Amino acid sequence: MATTTSAPLLTLAGIRKEFPGVVALAGVNFELLPGEVHALVGENGAGKSTMIKIISGLYRPDAGEMAVGGEVAEFRSPADSIARRIKVVYQELDLVPDMSVAENVFLGGYPKTPRGLVDWAALNSRTESLLAELGLDIDPGTPVGELRVAEQQLVEIARALSQQAQIVIMDEPTSALSPGEVDRLFAVIEQLQQRGVGIIYVSHKLDEIFRIADRVTVFRDGQLVTTTPIAETSIQQLVTWMVGRELSDLYPKSPAVIGEPLLRVSNVSGPGIYDLSLTVHAGEVVGIFGLMGAGINSVGRVIFGASPRTAGQVTLAGQEVGAGSPGDAMEKGLALLTENRKEDGLVLPLSVKNNMTLASLRKFATFGWLWPRQEIKESADYVNRLSIKTPSLRQQVRFLSGGNQQKVLMARWMMRDPKVLLLTEPTRGIDVGSKAEIYRLIDEMAHRGLGILFMSTEIPEILGIADRILVMREGRIVAAFGRNEATQERLVAAAASDLNDAIVEAG
Repeated sequence: MATTTSAPLLTLAGIRKEFPGVVALAGVNFELLPGEVHALVGENGAGKSTMIKIISGLYRPDAGEMAVGGEVAEFRSPADSIARRIKVVYQELDLVPDMSVAENVFLGGYPKTPRGLVDWAALNSRTESLLAELGLDIDPGTPVGELRVAEQQLVEIARALSQQAQIVIMDEPTSALSPGEVDRLFAVIEQLQQRGVGIIYVSHKLDEIFRIADRVTVFRDGQLVTTTPIAETSIQQLVTWMVGRELSDLYPKSPAVIGEPLLRVSNVSGPGIYDLSLTVHAGEVVGIFGLMGAGINSVGRVIFGASPRTAGQVTLAGQEVGAGSPGDAMEKGLALLTENRKEDGLVLPLSVKNNMTLASLRKFATFGWLWPRQEIKESADYVNRLSIKTPSLRQQVRFLSGGNQQKVLMARWMMRDPKVLLLTEPTRGIDVGSKAEIYRLIDEMAHRGLGILFMSTEIPEILGIADRILVMREGRIVAAFGRNEATQERLVAAAASDLNDAIVEAG
């Protein structure tokens, strides 16, 4: 942990960055002390990523000054940042999957023999030592692509150690980690602190901020709102600073009126899931919780037909849904949001309007002719209803923040008026304000009589919005809890327990 008498490792003074029509950073002042974990929080588009890209040399500021170790620094490229012992561990890891762990750790700086060749023995030996420091017992010759995400993140940190990084920036490092893997990462962070390494920690998970950070800086609309010791604030105060208003209830769950069964899944198997049986009623939010790799990301795809169904039956309002047929699923009243909105959901070069109406074009056409006036009218209505922040309906969706992109996908399916909505990790990588909006929409749709099947690795949101919670492990439902029975401890225990002991009636 840093002390107040330590000279800063990094100082930003009056940093300003503009893009056409947007002030991304407006005169930001910031400092990072040795051995400090300094958290950055704010809604998507608040300015955090721009600041990180300036520190890493990807962007050059339009005004202001940056100093590293007390010396003024002007970075023209990421190589300049690396040379000043700064390392960024991005959410989308910067590793070469087909190369070995050792090759990735020392990429661009391999030890050499006197003859100028790669010294493979030294490479593997040094990598083994670095991995041991991080508690990672793997063969340095293992291809990185064969490792779990948590292990790959530690390989990134090992690379930082090999470069003797004094400043490490972590961007949403726990987005794909299980609770146990998060604990391990935090132990590594504490090791780095003890070495005097300064860490800038970016996360939307505010509970993590209070576990790991010494200080927190809040951004909103390109402005630095405040920097404060973490011990002197609260989650509610951080949320208020981030969104500019009080967010009284992150999980606006109201009493459910449960109707008739809508979705029945009977003994369904497919890639990553086995013998899955469950029921979703009208007006009900059913949550499925599981640790990473448990199979929750496969559930929606197999039910919807985006992945093959090898056994079992799916019925919606009494009608059988064909296996492997998303078209039939849509016609019967199913809708699916996958876990990766950019790869499986959005068409990034298309506009906000065109992404919204993509699944409902028949509504706006007569005899094959598209009527754009009605398409525009309904799209504008959903922009207002869902509070989507976009300069226009013509804006390419790739330029929206993650939370607004997710709301565009919600609008796409709401236009079809589905009976059951399948949501897989719908709040992954989005800010707290957008999360609250998504939860409000889920609650609103349930009250309109939709059935919601909600898959998540985030325990607080599962507990916050679900009427009934199922737990998955190794592709199977192993436990079921009513809303009043579920606790964090019970969910984790069921998700990590032995299958033979844990399987209960999941209904």
